[in-house]
This record gives sequence, C-alpha cells and structure tokens, in this order.
Amino acid sequence: MNRTTRAVLRYTREDLKWILPVVLFLGILGEGLGLAALYLGEEENASQIVLGVLLAITFLISTIVSIAYLANQFNLLLSFSTTRQGLVVGILLHSLRISVLQTVIALVWGTLDTLARRALGGAYPLPWQWIPWPVWPLAVLLPVWTGLFLGGIIQRFGAKGFWCAYLVFLLSTTGISQWLHPVIDVLRPLPWLIPAAALLVLAAGLAALSLRWMRRATV
Repeated sequence: MNRTTRAVLRYTREDLKWILPVVLFLGILGEGLGLAALYLGEEENASQIVLGVLLAITFLISTIVSIAYLANQFNLLLSFSTTRQGLVVGILLHSLRISVLQTVIALVWGTLDTLARRALGGAYPLPWQWIPWPVWPLAVLLPVWTGLFLGGIIQRFGAKGFWCAYLVFLLSTTGISQWLHPVIDVLRPLPWLIPAAALLVLAAGLAALSLRWMRRATV
C-alpha cells in the first residue's frame, strides 16, 4: 500500500505546478474587484471581496480536482499495478494537499492585502476576524469529502449514480429558499452542538461507505 501511495503522489505532483499561477490570476481578479468596490464607494468591503473571491474559486477548483481523480481517474489508475487501498489513500492525500495549499495561499494573500490597506489608512479586519473559524476546515476538507463521496457512488452505481446525486444537489440548491427556513425553525430550539454532531456523524458515515465501495472497485 505504501508503495502505491508514494507512486500516486509522485504521479500527481505535476498538478502542483499550476496552483501558483492559477491563484495569482485569481488574486489579480480579486484585486480588480476590490478596486471596483473602491470606485463604487464600498472601500470598507474591498479586502473582504478580494479574499472572498480567492476562497470561493479555489474551493471550487479543489472540489473539481477531487472529483476528477476520485470519480474519473480512479479507474484509469486502478488498471495499473496498484492496490486499491493505496490508490485511494494516495488520491485523497493529493486532493488534500491541493486544498490545503490553495487555502493557505488565499489566507496569506488576504492577510497581506488587508495589511497593505491598513497601511494606506483605515481599520480593516484581518481574515480570521470576519470569517467564522468553521469555514477554514470546511474549505480544506469539504472538497476532498465531495470527491470521495461521488467517487464511491460511481464505483457502486456507475454514471447513473453520479447524475442522480447531481440532480439531488441541483434540486436542493435551487429550492433552498423553500426548505432552509423551515429546517432552521425546527432546529432552533436545539443546542447548536446537536445538529452539528449529527451532521458530522452523517458525513463520516457516508465517507466510510464510499471508501468501502472504492476499496472494492473493479477495473
């Protein structure tokens, strides 16, 4: 297993080369939107816009990478002389390192941008002062979890399972205004730790199930 994991990490190492130019481009895009905010008289939101753009798009990129490897490239890599467990671990680690690297770069960029704006005048909050702390582990782990979940569905149910999951996602997001408020009303009397713990247990259970399906995958 260890040899397969190391081989996967070496094979996917080339992906790390495009992270810096992509984040650089996104940072420049965010700075452009920040300048637009200054022009529109929203200078107090400029630094938040810059970091928000970086975090949102790098999160999307990390999710796409995780899905691409765990749902699409998994069977290709499995056709080589690899162990299933080592292959899954290697791809998960690769997805995690991309997610961590992009999130760290976004945090550093947002911090430097805020410090520069403070030096020019104004009291702008640093990233960790206005972004709730649960956002950071979610930004790192949720893309990897999404890739693992969809990868397991594809290995168990094929492409139909993927499109069913995608349809559920579309229906739940497009109708969020209809079901979110009733759910909040139901959960409001409960301590926030109870729904949070239930959500974590559900996520862990789905991840374990997907991991089992991928470990039993066939070429």
